[in-house]
Amino acid sequence: MAHRIYLYNFSHSLLPEQIAATAESTGFLDQFLAGIGGNTEQNLMMVEWNYEFPLFLHPLFVRQPFISTPMYNGTEGGIYAPASPGIQRIKEFYEFIDKHKEQLIDNKAAFDKAKQRIFNFLDQKVVHDFFHLDAWDVFNMDDVPHKVQAIKLLNDINTSNAIIAEAIAQDNPALLNNCPEFNQGPLEYQSFRPYLNHSGYDYGWEVITSGIYDNEEEEEDNEHPDQIFYKENEYKGMKDDTGKVLIPAHYDEVYYFPEGEELALVQKNNKYGYVNRQGEEMVSLQFDDAYDLCKGIAIVKLNDKYGLLQALKTPDVDFLYDDITDLSLEPHYFNVCKEDTWAVVNANNDLLLPFEYLNEIDCHQYDGYNLYTGILKSSKQKRFFLQDFQKIGTHKVTEVHWAGYEKEQHFFVTTEIIATGDKNKLKLQSLIRQDGETILPLEYEQINYCSGSLVYILKQKGKSGLFRMADGLLLPCIYNRIDELHEGCFRVFQSGKVGLFDAWEGRKTFISPQFDSMRDYIRRNKDGSWEILGFLGNEVSLVYSNQTVKAVDHEIAARQLSAAYYPESMADEQRKILSDIAGTNAPALDLYHKGADAFNEGDIDNAIKYHLLAAEKGDADSMNDLGFIYSRNGIHYDANKAYFWYRKGTKAGSVDAMNGFGICHLNGIGVSQNIDQAIRWYERAAEYGSGRAHANLADLYLDGIWVQQNLNKALKHYQQAEQHDYPSYGRQAYVLSLKEDYSTAITYYKISVKEGDAQSAHNLALMYELGQGCRADSRKALTLYHKAVELGDAESYLELIRLYRNDEEVKDEGKALEMQALARAAGIDIPDENQL
Repeated sequence: MAHRIYLYNFSHSLLPEQIAATAESTGFLDQFLAGIGGNTEQNLMMVEWNYEFPLFLHPLFVRQPFISTPMYNGTEGGIYAPASPGIQRIKEFYEFIDKHKEQLIDNKAAFDKAKQRIFNFLDQKVVHDFFHLDAWDVFNMDDVPHKVQAIKLLNDINTSNAIIAEAIAQDNPALLNNCPEFNQGPLEYQSFRPYLNHSGYDYGWEVITSGIYDNEEEEEDNEHPDQIFYKENEYKGMKDDTGKVLIPAHYDEVYYFPEGEELALVQKNNKYGYVNRQGEEMVSLQFDDAYDLCKGIAIVKLNDKYGLLQALKTPDVDFLYDDITDLSLEPHYFNVCKEDTWAVVNANNDLLLPFEYLNEIDCHQYDGYNLYTGILKSSKQKRFFLQDFQKIGTHKVTEVHWAGYEKEQHFFVTTEIIATGDKNKLKLQSLIRQDGETILPLEYEQINYCSGSLVYILKQKGKSGLFRMADGLLLPCIYNRIDELHEGCFRVFQSGKVGLFDAWEGRKTFISPQFDSMRDYIRRNKDGSWEILGFLGNEVSLVYSNQTVKAVDHEIAARQLSAAYYPESMADEQRKILSDIAGTNAPALDLYHKGADAFNEGDIDNAIKYHLLAAEKGDADSMNDLGFIYSRNGIHYDANKAYFWYRKGTKAGSVDAMNGFGICHLNGIGVSQNIDQAIRWYERAAEYGSGRAHANLADLYLDGIWVQQNLNKALKHYQQAEQHDYPSYGRQAYVLSLKEDYSTAITYYKISVKEGDAQSAHNLALMYELGQGCRADSRKALTLYHKAVELGDAESYLELIRLYRNDEEVKDEGKALEMQALARAAGIDIPDENQL
């Protein structure tokens, strides 16, 4: 069964309802079969695609993507993003491709048609305000948690979008080769152009509408508009588009003339033959089965034997085989079978590979060049062959990778297992040319091809080096590690330090390892020059392609942290160092992080300082945090400022500030108490995915102080808070116990106890005492009351005294007196014995 990825365009108002429905679904099949959202007024299923989320669609998630509960499947790993900026960016991407179609497009007419269709579809069909990517079915193929897989997928999408943005900004389509799709993807696609031109994608149109099931969509184009079937006297024939008869109506079945072929297959009375475009039978109706011609050759069958017909050369056929299948078209070779053993022949029946193989030979195509693999029937060992059927390798070959194309020659990396004696084996790689010539000998643990720079990263005896066809060895294998960045640059690691090698367009610039770390992003100019950040201790330098180095001051640091330099791809420690250097010049996001760090360290004055600076630059999260700081009891409490900043954060779009604004109205902070307004702002924040707001609403409906108690609403909001990563396990368990769903309540109480909640330990102990949702068990109750005391609930001493004194199963007066002494020491009033 194929595993699929689904993409929806939906109305944001649909989301809370769908999440609730997902949470309530417990059907057995839900664990295995992906739920699919149908097309409704609020939802459009655009894409249903096997295994991958194609690069063409990554721009749809360009702005503020986030991970949350999927709409239809499971509880985690759904990816969401606003639709409007995504539509704008994907159009920019296609306009960029169009601008460089001479360099990127194989079939310009097909691309133009696909692009226009996509733009029309985006304008006319994609009308809702959010996209949702549901990869639940594909994530199920791996044991890794869905949320972790979603983070990895979203990181790849973000990286691709950053590279696409840079390619557009630099007007350089070659940068697209650096997308993760090609650095980590299948061998057939080591660069953007072959991926873009793969016929299965139809330049993205096939992908972007694969989930649409609309009978009103335009019909598939007729591939043979000049070949029209007709019927006469119950027999079939064919005319051209002018009405001229090509094949008279004499046959039970008539087939199209294949492109470039002069003969068409016809059938009558269960016999097959071939006619030309004048309707003449060039090969009489004589075969039991037959196939269309391809390059003038057809596979035909007679008396349970197969042969190859070269119709325009000779009508004679040698029926030699039990089966025949096409192997490759360029060159035109065939798999043939005799007595369950397979071989390879050409159109003249010349034997290219002998009858030694268990199954059909496989052909692997690489832009006009073929590799072949087959499994020997005698040993079950896999063999690899070049296009001329020269055997690859002298040892046991386990893999052959495509590894570059230069000067009209393909190159391949072979992996072979070599026996070294004493039953030890060594796995080594070599680099060969398509004619079998060895370029790099079988001496390397790893040979990795970097398509963007035509450079190979080598690993030999645990050390790394660089090689290029035109120059030979660029760096010897003496370095601890070499990582490809992008733009033809490599980070070189040695003795705990890192340097850089630039191999772009034949360059050989080397910055020796001297920094603690370097950025994983290099900024290259149109003339090929570049700059990159190097970090040494708390100092940062700009390293230039002319090998000069410049210390980074506060202005440069602030610029490097700006959006144009993609700071989100920077390591946290690197960003913090730059932010410290930038000081108050840092961008709002970095000032926010400084404020958050100061708050976490208890430095409230500096937290306020940095949050004020960030807020002045428009950071909504800092506005929210200022509201929180000023709303807390303590020396910084200021009701008016709390209200001001929460209100300002709400206007700036902070969901947390909406929740905080609700708190202000609930508690009368800086404004008169207004319960209706509090609920309104909680609900608005909850609608935008705030788990805190859901929890606050749940508390309101559970406590029943400001609104009438409603356990159903309380439970619903606690469940939604949990789905938005803000669980209140103890409170949720309490609601479940009030609703007498004791077994589920026990589950949630146990989770809450593990998280250190004393009240949950107390409540769970009581349930074991009473046997609610479980068998009554005084010993478990006793253990849990002790746990409650350990977690800080001194009132549980009273329950311990009661149990030790009155419960026959655990009765122990000495323990009761001990608990009584501890209770007094904790300041607990001990009631009369009759009251315990």
